[in-house]
Parts: sequence; structure tokens; C-alpha cells
Amino acid sequence: MLNRWIWIGVAVAVCLAVGAFFLLRPPAVAVTKPERGLAVEAVYATGTVEPRSYAETGSKISGRVIELKAKEGDRIAAGDVLAVIDLGEDAANVDQLQAKLKLAEADAVRARKLRRSGNVSIAALDQAESALGAADAALKSAKAKLEDHYIRAPIAGVVLRSEQQLKVGDMVQPQQTLFIVGDPSALQIDAEVDEEDITKVKPGQEALIRADAFNGEVLRGTVADITPYGDPVARTYRVHIALPSDTPLLSGMTTEINIVVRKQENALLVPVSALSGGAVWTIVDGRAVQVKVELGAVAKDKAEIRTGLGDRAIVILNPPSTLKPGARLRVATP
Repeated sequence: MLNRWIWIGVAVAVCLAVGAFFLLRPPAVAVTKPERGLAVEAVYATGTVEPRSYAETGSKISGRVIELKAKEGDRIAAGDVLAVIDLGEDAANVDQLQAKLKLAEADAVRARKLRRSGNVSIAALDQAESALGAADAALKSAKAKLEDHYIRAPIAGVVLRSEQQLKVGDMVQPQQTLFIVGDPSALQIDAEVDEEDITKVKPGQEALIRADAFNGEVLRGTVADITPYGDPVARTYRVHIALPSDTPLLSGMTTEINIVVRKQENALLVPVSALSGGAVWTIVDGRAVQVKVELGAVAKDKAEIRTGLGDRAIVILNPPSTLKPGARLRVATP
């Protein structure tokens, strides 16, 4: 019986010792060491691919389309007719005024001859000349009005887009964009950059571009220029990104852009998961030490440490929110 109680006592003591060991044992944390590599600081922007040179055009009058002279993809010269709006009475009016001008010209020629021979008065000649001038002015006005029925290309290039798939018989209104004409071979991105970042952006900087049409592929461009006046409502500035001639991007595509504003070779890097605000946690002699650091570029998985941390530091990954300076810790085995 005595031996039985002795063994029970020994077992209890062992259990208590084991329990105390695990209770008092410091918690384990995953750690890493900083590494050296390239740090890239970039400014984020979004933008749309546009031709460098393009123009919108439409009708100055309301009316019905009676003829389409060009379609999307057609190459055209400046001044070419793209569409014709119902001419109505304006065409007939031009014909009538042309006939009146011819009659006035004949009357003026006859009056000049008669005046030279002294058969008409100066007043009669002046009246004929005045009638000629009035007929000429009326015809020019009528032709200008008739010209409003013709939608012409404002610049040479390609019809990039026919708005609303314009068809013969459609009604159009003034100030309505009907065609976009431009050069599809020379493209740029019109990007919007937040005003808080615009001071970092300079012409000549590299731009890394992503588009849904090229999933996972990084395309390249260059900052060409920056508009000097921003949008005070959206609080953005427009930046033009020049694209190489062989870019696969097409007009109208939406893009996400990272403008590279700084590159640092041999930078000290730690995983983003090691950051805790403006600090990182390290282990020194088995205890937690919080180190204030100056951050540089922060990417998706790595962050640049500019000051405050050494190469040999043991950095804690995913530090617990309850971690206190001086707490005892141990390194988790992989």
C-alpha cells in the first residue's frame, strides 16, 4: 500500500513539473533576418489609353442623317466629309441665290459699260454694285448655313469611333459627339495621380503598366509631361505616359500604373509582415525589443528599412498585438 502511494506521489510530481515547464516556457515566434536587395518606390495611378493626337467632331445643327461617308477604321484626310445631315431647304436656297448672283453680276457689268458711255448715272451704277454685293453676301451666308449639314474630319487620321453606332436615318443634335478621329499608331496613357503624390513625379520616369487584357504582364512606358493645373474637385493631376511604338495596348483600354520615382540598390529589406506601425520587433538575448525604423519603399511583400535596423537583427514575423517590450520569447523551429 505504501509503495502504491509512493508511485502516485511520484506521478503527481512529474505531472506538476511537466506542467510548470510548459507554463513557464516562453512562447515561440517565427523570425527572419533582413536581406539586401533592390527597393523600388512607386506612385500609383490609373489611366486610359488614348491617341496622342485625336479630335472629336459632331453636328452644329439638329437633323436626320441621310448619308454616311466614313465608318470606323477608315483612313481619311482633314476636311473629308464623314456624314451628311438632311439638307432641307438650305440646298434649294443656295441654288436660288446663285441664280440671283449671276443676274446681279450681269446687271453690274451692263451698268459699268453704260456708265463709261455716259448712258447711266453714277447713282444707277452704285445701285447695281450694291445689289451685286448684297447678292454675293447672301450666297456666302447660305453656303455657310448649308455647310453645317456636312460633318467633316477636323484632322487627318483614322475614324477611331463612331459614337452610338451612327446609321442613316438617325437624328442628331448640336454639340453631340458623332466621330472621334485620330492616329491609332501613336498612343499615350492619360493617367490621374493624387495631388499628394504629384510632387514625386517627373518627366522621364519609368512607368510600369498593367491592363486586364494582358493579365500578369507588365508593360512599360515613360512619363512624358504633367499638366500644370490639377483638378481641385478630384484632387488629382493628369500625367501623360508615352508608350513605345510596338505597345500591344489599344485605344480605350483602362490601365493601372506604377510610376517608379526612386530605385535603391542594396537596400535593407524585411517582410511586410514584420512591420508594426513605424517599428519592427526583434529578439535580443531571448527578449522582445521594439525598434523604431524609418521606412522607405513598401511593396506587396517587402519593405525597405532606411534607418533603425541592422543586418544581423533577428526580426519577428507577425508580432502579436499583445507583445510587450522585454517579454521572454523563443525562436520557433521550422
